[in-house]
Amino acid sequence: MTDQDPTQRYEAPLPPQPAAMEPPAPEPAAMEPPAPEPAAMEPPAPPSPFEAVVAAPTAPVAVATTAGPGRSRLRWLIAGLVTLLVVGTAAGATFLLTRDAGDPDVLVWAPADSIMYVEARLDLPGDQQAELAEVLSAFPGFDDQAAFPTKLSEALDQLVDEASGGEMSYTADIEPWFGGQVSMSIGELPTATDPSSIRMLVLAGTKDAARASAWAADLLAESGATSTTEDYQGTTITVVTPPEPVIGMGSFKAAYAVVGPVLAVGDLASVKAAIDTGGTSGLPSSARFKEASASVSGDRLGFAYLDYQALLDGFNAMVPDVAAPMPELPSSLTEQLPAWLVETVRAEDGAIVVDVQMPHSELNGTPSVSRLPSLVPPSTVVLIEGHDVGASVAKMQEMYADIEPYRELFDQLDEGLALVGGFDALTGWIGEAGIAVTRDGDTVGGGIVVVPTDPADADRLFTQVKGFLALGGSQAGITVSEEEYGGTTITIVDLGDLGELLGAATGGSLDLPPDTEDVKLAFAVTDEVVVVGYGTDFVKGVLDARTGDSLAKDPRFAAALDRVGATNLGLWWVDVAALRDLIEGALPSEAKATYESDVKPYLDAFDYVISASTAGDTYDGGSVIIHVAGD
Repeated sequence: MTDQDPTQRYEAPLPPQPAAMEPPAPEPAAMEPPAPEPAAMEPPAPPSPFEAVVAAPTAPVAVATTAGPGRSRLRWLIAGLVTLLVVGTAAGATFLLTRDAGDPDVLVWAPADSIMYVEARLDLPGDQQAELAEVLSAFPGFDDQAAFPTKLSEALDQLVDEASGGEMSYTADIEPWFGGQVSMSIGELPTATDPSSIRMLVLAGTKDAARASAWAADLLAESGATSTTEDYQGTTITVVTPPEPVIGMGSFKAAYAVVGPVLAVGDLASVKAAIDTGGTSGLPSSARFKEASASVSGDRLGFAYLDYQALLDGFNAMVPDVAAPMPELPSSLTEQLPAWLVETVRAEDGAIVVDVQMPHSELNGTPSVSRLPSLVPPSTVVLIEGHDVGASVAKMQEMYADIEPYRELFDQLDEGLALVGGFDALTGWIGEAGIAVTRDGDTVGGGIVVVPTDPADADRLFTQVKGFLALGGSQAGITVSEEEYGGTTITIVDLGDLGELLGAATGGSLDLPPDTEDVKLAFAVTDEVVVVGYGTDFVKGVLDARTGDSLAKDPRFAAALDRVGATNLGLWWVDVAALRDLIEGALPSEAKATYESDVKPYLDAFDYVISASTAGDTYDGGSVIIHVAGD
């Protein structure tokens, strides 16, 4: 923040950030390890800790600049703007914002009507520098944490070099003016009649305003675009006209300006909106944003905000011709959609941790202790499960039952399932349910595992299914047999030559590989668990887990589950290390050399991913933990 009059053009350089507080994050395509992707966000990477040794121009932006024509020169303007975003987004796809040290400059200058906001706070607050160094130490080149800043600086130089086609260097061209904060915000969505009304703004913190202006002017000069300047509330705005019209964008005008301690780049209306905030009436003044940002706390690498309600309203206005014929959503659903969503990212205990928060919705149900981890084998490498699945299906059916065309769809389902008692007989007994994949050496198994809320209903359904298959399956070459295992009956369904069966059913349009044509499915029903699997080994593993070893008893999984919470609404578990070994064994020989040199050293760093969602009285949310090896 600054005490300077916010309406005046800011030209004096800000003090540089301390070198120890400015490490950047590597970009996946570069030499350094890939950053994990959380959800639709692309946050920025920090600047290098080293000062550039080249002198940059210090004159303000020229009033007009014209470069020679040519499509190839347009890439300068594109490369420059993309590089600004890449430095702030692609290199650290999980590093966003912290507010504990006060609102960053790029936040207070963001327009208050922003419906999406993503920001990087690159000074790594609190313990985040040490925690991030620990995470990256699992990747090649980062084992020596004393060399952490140097390696990151090299990664950013390589990243910017690739983004600009070799025309630009991070340490020489960007680091001298870049203040270490980058944000991107989207304002009101464009309407169907005026696509040029798109509102998008990139704000980059500056420690040398004159150099920032000169950098933007140099890009403009090399791009072949023309520009004019205008004064707006005491700030000079450069309005850019590309050398060739942008198809579909009509009267869209791009612009940039240095306002206060930030370089603002975007459409002309958004740049003016940033100036209008004066650094005091920006996004932090929005009541909805205040509530959202107050729901999260603690040192972190990042933050993102989405005004979900405004996004839906804007989408409906943007595509009325598309939205109009779409089926109506039930009011009981739309009333429960969250008004906003926030996401934070931090480094913690050898992992990248992503947390999500949103206002509470009754649709999410009540959290309970996950039972499936104690019912699947310890060899489970993937588990995806949710709670109260049958009740959730019934709730959705109730909401949609009186709305066309959903009512017709549910009526058809009920009619088609009449032989087994209707739609409720198929799903009503399902409690916690999930999909599990196991690995035993080179053998992969898997199937569906369910905790029944009514074992009698489950047994009745599968008895009917077994009877239908025994009576009608023989004509299709399907046979049914049974096997006793530990006091439980396992039903085995031999589908015979599945390739031939599918070929006949599809007129030869579908064909299976030879090793997948002989398929056997198996299922078993007990009071504790219902399991349907590929072959009998998976089913037997689930039956054994009830009283023997299970995933829940594996110390590594137990520690991971403890971090996200055993009491939840649903759970994801991916054993990256085990899957990596499996994939490596299946690689064709011609691909192994490239994999060993270019992929494996970085993939080896990842250990597991675990995620759980939950609900509270005020807020619902969840966490994703991407853990690295060597911790």
